[in-house]
Amino acid sequence: MKENQPGKTTAERVVIALLICTNLVTAGFYFYELYSHDHDINAYPLIDVSRHIIPQENFIVNIQPLREELNRMSTEFGEGSLSLYVEFLNTGANISVGKDNYIWPVSLAKLPLAIAVMKKVETGEWTLANELVLLENDRNAKSGDSKDPLLEFPIGTRFTIEKLLEELLVNSDNTAYNILLRNMHNDDIEVVIEELGLEELFTPDGKVSAKEYSRIFRSLYTSSFLKRANSQMILTWLDASTFNDFLAQSVPENIPFPHKYGENLSLGVYADSGIVYVPGRPYMISVMIKMPGTGTPNSTETARAREFMRQVSGAAYTYFSAVK
Repeated sequence: MKENQPGKTTAERVVIALLICTNLVTAGFYFYELYSHDHDINAYPLIDVSRHIIPQENFIVNIQPLREELNRMSTEFGEGSLSLYVEFLNTGANISVGKDNYIWPVSLAKLPLAIAVMKKVETGEWTLANELVLLENDRNAKSGDSKDPLLEFPIGTRFTIEKLLEELLVNSDNTAYNILLRNMHNDDIEVVIEELGLEELFTPDGKVSAKEYSRIFRSLYTSSFLKRANSQMILTWLDASTFNDFLAQSVPENIPFPHKYGENLSLGVYADSGIVYVPGRPYMISVMIKMPGTGTPNSTETARAREFMRQVSGAAYTYFSAVK
């Protein structure tokens, strides 16, 4: 027989009762606001349901001042060498510069792979606990140059799918990318492209534009392809990215910024794309730059690219967080 368990004290019962009451009151206010008062969802059956819970001041339509500022910055930088896209997610108002400029995506290509892997988990073909083995070919010269965390492990080491995805998205680990890609089929990637309507994402030679790439983040934000738990998991890993030299420079640390970056100094490519979660006013931002390749992190070209990213990100954050 189980031993008699001591009963809860009066104080403990009071605390539990208060917590329950607090949660009930909070839920009551939420549903009152949602289904009655000035936001009666039944009174506006033809209106987007999100309109009932997002305050009017967070529906920003006029972004012309920001458009003019970003166009000016881009012209000064050199519009032919960059692709830029900003979209305010509450309204769809957007800014596109160099929309026809397609640039090699470098590590941005890792995000579609991660989504394809997660879809295999959803369908039950894989689980996050399944393990894949590290082979010699997974540790190529490209991985060696990037000092990936997984390079420290000996050949034959087995990693879970979850660990590989985390390293892929948090640290942009090329070894994790190679392991996952080697175990995927072309059809797995095609499912992502077809179901998200991304046929125009990559050109025949594998290049992308900032506007097309942003559609991947929109699919995660709306959870239109993956289940909410899995979209959330990917965005959480992207928010934990260890790279803060590009767009993240102008996003306060307390603001979530799930993003994927890419950098190849020898090709002169610098890219960053993600969602900035200004409270009540989230927006997507993607910047891709192609400059002469230098191969050095301290070159003038690299400094210009990083400064341009900082300025663009700062302008967007200031506008969306301050506009009334």
